Amino acid sequence: MVSCGTKFHSDHVSWQLYKNGLLEKTVTAHPPGKYLNRVNLPRKRGTFLPPIFVIPYVLYKIPYIGNTLARLIEYRLPAIFDFMASFFTSEANISLSWSWASWYTIKRIKARNGIAILEESGSCNLYQNELLADEYSRLNLRFRNKTPAYIIRRELREADLADFILCPSQHVANTFIEQGIPKEKFVIIPYGVNLERFSPSPNSAHKFRIIFVGTIGVRKGLIYLFKALEALGHLPDLECILVGGIEVGFEPIFKQYQHLVTYLGRVSQEKLATIYQSGAVFVFPSLDEGMALVQLEAMACGLPVITTINAGADAVIQNGIQGFFIPVRDTEALREKIHFLYQNPLIRRKMAENALKRAQEFTWDRYGDQLSAFINTL
Repeated sequence: MVSCGTKFHSDHVSWQLYKNGLLEKTVTAHPPGKYLNRVNLPRKRGTFLPPIFVIPYVLYKIPYIGNTLARLIEYRLPAIFDFMASFFTSEANISLSWSWASWYTIKRIKARNGIAILEESGSCNLYQNELLADEYSRLNLRFRNKTPAYIIRRELREADLADFILCPSQHVANTFIEQGIPKEKFVIIPYGVNLERFSPSPNSAHKFRIIFVGTIGVRKGLIYLFKALEALGHLPDLECILVGGIEVGFEPIFKQYQHLVTYLGRVSQEKLATIYQSGAVFVFPSLDEGMALVQLEAMACGLPVITTINAGADAVIQNGIQGFFIPVRDTEALREKIHFLYQNPLIRRKMAENALKRAQEFTWDRYGDQLSAFINTL
C-alpha cells in the first residue's frame, strides 16, 4: 500500500509498482483527477480521502486571522490523514508511506507482522531548522517557516519505528543517521526525470547563459549566486536567468542584486524546457534538498550542473564529469567554477554531453525497477 496525503512523486511510485504487479492500493487525499493526470494508474487502485490539505489554502485568504489559523492546522493535517489512511492497511503486506503521515500506518502494518517503508523525500527537519535558522540570522531576516518541535519528534519516531527508510540521496540519509537512526535502514534510490518533456535541442545562442530554477530565496542559496555574479564582473556575453517565485521576506535582498540577473518568474513546464535548452550551465547553490529534480531536468536538456553537496544529486552527478560539486555558502568556489566553464567552452560541451547521457539513465522506469527489485527481496 502506498500512502501519501498529497502527491509529491507518489503517483509515479504507485504507477511503477502497479506495472510490476506489486501495488494493492494507493491512498491519498489529493483529488483523483489531479492525482492521475501524470500516470495511467487505474482509478480503482486509488482510495481518495477527503481533500483536507486544501484547508490551509482557503484559510490563508481570510484577512487578519487566516494566517494564524492556517499555520495552526496545516502541520496537524498529516497526522489526521495518517490516522484515516491507516484503516486501509488490512489487505497489504507492505506499506510505503510519507514522512509526517506514517505513525499510525506503520503501527498498524507492523501489528500484522507486515513491513513498513518510510519515504523521506527531504532531509531531517531538525537539521533543516538548525541550518536555516543560522542562515536567516546571517542575512538579518526572520525565519518564518520553522518546523514545529512536535513535527520533528513525530518524524524521528516514525524513522525509528519503520523497518526501512526510502530516500533519494545520501545527503538525506546522513541527516537522519546523525540523529541515531541506524544506517542499515536506508535504501537510496534517486528519482527519475521525464525525458519526453526535457530533452536537448540545437542551441544557436551565443551567450554564456546561466540558468537557475527554484524559489528565489534563502534556502536555495541565491545570495551566494548573486555575490558570485558580482565578483565575476561584466564578462562579455554572460547572462543569468532566474525562474521561480520570490520568497516572502527575501524581496529586499533580491532587489539589491536584481541588476545582475534576468528574472522570468514562474513559467509552464513546456516553457521551462525551452529555457533549459537556451542555457550553457545550470547553477543550483541550494543549502538543503532531498533531491531537486530541476538538476536532472537541466541535465536532460544538455546542461552541465554546478551544485552544492547538500542539493541531493550525490547519486546522480559525478564531480568533474557532468558538472561540479561545491560546498554550501562558498561564493568563491561558485565564482571559480562558473568562470572555469566560461573560459573553457570545449570542456563545458564535453560536460554537457556527459550530463545528457547521465540524465538518460535516471528515468521513472529505472526508479520503479530498482524499488520493485528491493521490495521483492523482503
